[in-house]
Amino acid sequence: MTLKIEGMMCKNCVAHVKKALEQISGLTAEVDLASGTAVIDADASLAEKLRQAVEDAGYEVKAVEL
Repeated sequence: MTLKIEGMMCKNCVAHVKKALEQISGLTAEVDLASGTAVIDADASLAEKLRQAVEDAGYEVKAVEL
């Protein structure tokens, strides 16, 4: 699953998003500042939970690609 995230501006933002996503059921997230994306190997049923985690961290999810 790929989340398109708006609002990340530095490596600290990347770390903040990564931490928020990885707190969900021990998932592993690859967060890329240049593309503004987070790639997570997760079931589609977690999409809303992942979106909420990113938004709770202060960033906006523009799209979720399954």
